Amino acid sequence: MKETEFQTGVFVMEKINIIVTGTGSLIGQAIIKSIECSTIKNSLRIIGCDYFANTAGSFWCDKNYILPDLLMPQKIETWKSAIFEIIEAEKVKVLFIGIDFELSYFAELRTELLEKYDCSVIVSGKEIINIGNDKYRTFEFLKFHGLNAPMTVLLEDAEVDKLTFPVVLKPRQGARSRGVKLIKDSGEYKVESLKCFGKGFIVQEAVGNTNTEYTCGLLYWKGEYQNSIILRRMLKEGNTAVAEFHGNAETKIKEYIREIGDVLKPFGSCNLQLRTNAVGEPYLFEINPRFSGTTYMRALFGYNEVEYIIRKALAWDESKLDPIPGKAYRFYEERLVNR
Repeated sequence: MKETEFQTGVFVMEKINIIVTGTGSLIGQAIIKSIECSTIKNSLRIIGCDYFANTAGSFWCDKNYILPDLLMPQKIETWKSAIFEIIEAEKVKVLFIGIDFELSYFAELRTELLEKYDCSVIVSGKEIINIGNDKYRTFEFLKFHGLNAPMTVLLEDAEVDKLTFPVVLKPRQGARSRGVKLIKDSGEYKVESLKCFGKGFIVQEAVGNTNTEYTCGLLYWKGEYQNSIILRRMLKEGNTAVAEFHGNAETKIKEYIREIGDVLKPFGSCNLQLRTNAVGEPYLFEINPRFSGTTYMRALFGYNEVEYIIRKALAWDESKLDPIPGKAYRFYEERLVNR
């Protein structure tokens, strides 16, 4: 950090500007809260970006910007120009992404923003994002590398007499369990599959149950493994409601996700969702090459990956990731905002 001298002669440290997009999203808010509970929060200035005003996360930021609608094709270039202008005007050094649909666009800009403004955009490469965005490609990726994968077929290619029930019917693209259906028998399958035929669905082996589901975090920097965390979770409306950390005692899972990370090579944080079968073997069913909605939960355990990444990007001394066992609960909260 640079020293700035006021007229009084007193020296203060100039704060580093950090962008967090998606101040209205669970992920963006988790990143902001992780900064707020970090040891370096007083050295940082948080700039929030979203597509709507008055998001909950915006009230936790030092400054906010409303972005052009990226989902409108005619606004993409306007959106890019806005991003460049904000980064230049605010002298932003690190940018975190809190919205899924922004990932591919920022992946294309990452190198240019680093070279032009010395701004580190924490995003994986576009090919990694494409693998994560498509659950059938995720399956193919795992099988290609000889890693455990729940048997998966395109709905249009599925033959009901060759399926072992129960199976899971889900969209190839999607998140937070939207459109996911557990199909118990062939009769139910025939009814439900007709509703989904031709709409980009897959049929997937149902591994384990809700008691053997895990959300895992992988942390890589410039192709090198840094750390990982394994949380057993319970879901509510597609999001983690309770996360339980056992000190990464789940050896098979730890080895399995490390194998995945070493061939995937994400940049920054990557979220993996999996279940274990009856003999404890892990089977991944979703890759999210981004921060997780459980990012702040992880920070509560002592695994503050956001702080770790900021320190890496700014070449500061590294922080320790030494989480303690326990449970983290997510619940609704209200706050009064006087502005």
